[in-house]
Amino acid sequence: PMAKETRGVSLDYLSDYYDVLTPAERSQIRRKQIDLIGLEEGERVLEVGCGTGVLSFLSKLAVGETGEVAGIDIAPKMVSRAEEKARKANLDIAFRVASIDELPYPDGYFDVVISSLMLHHLPLEMKRKGLGEVHRVLKDDGRFFLCDFCSPHPLTVIPMYLMMIWRPYTRYQLFGKLPGLLRESGFGTVELLEKGFFLEYYLMRKTGERSSAA
Repeated sequence: PMAKETRGVSLDYLSDYYDVLTPAERSQIRRKQIDLIGLEEGERVLEVGCGTGVLSFLSKLAVGETGEVAGIDIAPKMVSRAEEKARKANLDIAFRVASIDELPYPDGYFDVVISSLMLHHLPLEMKRKGLGEVHRVLKDDGRFFLCDFCSPHPLTVIPMYLMMIWRPYTRYQLFGKLPGLLRESGFGTVELLEKGFFLEYYLMRKTGERSSAA
């Protein structure tokens, strides 16, 4: 696969080490995310920024044989590794190199879109375009699950700022601006499911009574 040009951050150079650095198969966070999303058998799911595909694998197990799962990433080596792992696990998942701001799918195709720890890699304008694309490819009753860095908890404010404040893409979210961006994205509801020490978990629905993120 060919690289997708983008102003975001690609982790292609980490493809050989990503599963070691982020042992997601054993991570309670990944399984917690699947539980929060509430996937149902037969649903169509897209993971944006899929990396080596762990959440896509868990999603496929949740939606079953009648369900459909796709995963995109701008890093070709990540996509290749995800495809290799899917083949070994005998899981039918459609991975491809693509960017969230130009999703190669028709309008209203997916029941669920998942984004986990990806949005902070993107500059602000690309965040906006990406959220618009997610909205476009979701069915009218579709939902968007987002997990990402947020304004720090008082107990983690110092280490989070030391680690992430130097990156402008992440700084935007550390300053607590993510909820406002989500409210502007056109979704009918924006629900903050949980706020942790480092992460926030949101569930957005394409249609419904408009509400605000906390």
